[in-house]
Amino acid sequence: MRPQHFIVLLLVISGYFVYLVYKPFLQSIAIAILLMFATLGISRKIGRKLEHRWQISAVMTLLLGLMFFAPLVYLINAAALLVSNIDTYAITEHLHKIELFLQSVSFPQEWLEKLQLDAQSIHSAIADIFSEEHINGYLKSAGAFVGTMAAHSAAFFKDMVLILIFYFFAYLYGESIGHFIKRILPLDTAQTQLLFNELSNSMGVVFFSILVTAIFEGALFAAVVMFFGLDAVLLGIWYGFASLVPVIGGALMWVPVSLYLWSTQGASAAIIVALYSIVVISIIADTFIKPMIIKEIDYKLLKETNALNEILVFFSIIAGLATFGFWGMIIGPAITTLFIAILKLYDQLQTTLKKEET
Repeated sequence: MRPQHFIVLLLVISGYFVYLVYKPFLQSIAIAILLMFATLGISRKIGRKLEHRWQISAVMTLLLGLMFFAPLVYLINAAALLVSNIDTYAITEHLHKIELFLQSVSFPQEWLEKLQLDAQSIHSAIADIFSEEHINGYLKSAGAFVGTMAAHSAAFFKDMVLILIFYFFAYLYGESIGHFIKRILPLDTAQTQLLFNELSNSMGVVFFSILVTAIFEGALFAAVVMFFGLDAVLLGIWYGFASLVPVIGGALMWVPVSLYLWSTQGASAAIIVALYSIVVISIIADTFIKPMIIKEIDYKLLKETNALNEILVFFSIIAGLATFGFWGMIIGPAITTLFIAILKLYDQLQTTLKKEET
């Protein structure tokens, strides 16, 4: 057996056992590395003012914790406090108010005839839905859901801590590891740099798109709920994270908030919040203003115009969320970017081979 074949065999065997050892942390390590690529533009600016690598790593980790993870921790703590103070009697009263309103709604006779329904059966169905037995079942299911969410929150908090730790070391040793990877890859410097640049630029656009979307739309929603005396900070953070869910994200927040205002402050408050969320946030801010902000960030910070297409970013985030959960919004675009970068590299190699043949 040739020495190089023996080394490859040892590498495969040791690599398998390394995989077994680090398997529980692979997702956290991958996300930390992707976040490092996404924030390279900021680190370069900070690196001009700091001399040591550990200082850059510490500052970048602190910034990531403040702008991305601190709101999550606040959200989890506030949600836990809110759940501990839930008044089941008040919830039951609000549900009965909604029932009375629905019972008072009169449907046109033409609609009922087309749907082959009668008003009495509709009222009976509403009464059944809001019966004492069903309400108790709803509250029991909600309690079980809260317990499940608490368990997931603990695991999520653990993942956040691990990601911050790996993020720090990714910046501390990332440069030397990057040079090592460039040396061992069977590609020339320009081809390897293409892969790194594509991943860094596209991840930067995705990361700051997520950040801007959460902050911008969360602040808009906080402004309107503050007007009605609700907790603007908590609901703004909730809306910011909900807005990351494509298509229905904002509705996950403004629909229940509108229903709550409807039962506590009247229909006018609920209609104002619903219309504001649809027109101002979903249509004006999300459709027109957000893309302009993202392009401005792309130009000012990344100095690149060849990043992933916005539609492709959108679908890669959807696919990532469906496959990997919350962190799929980072992993999905990264996998898509890497695949496209490899296709570009293959195209370059094919073009070079054709030139050499001619």
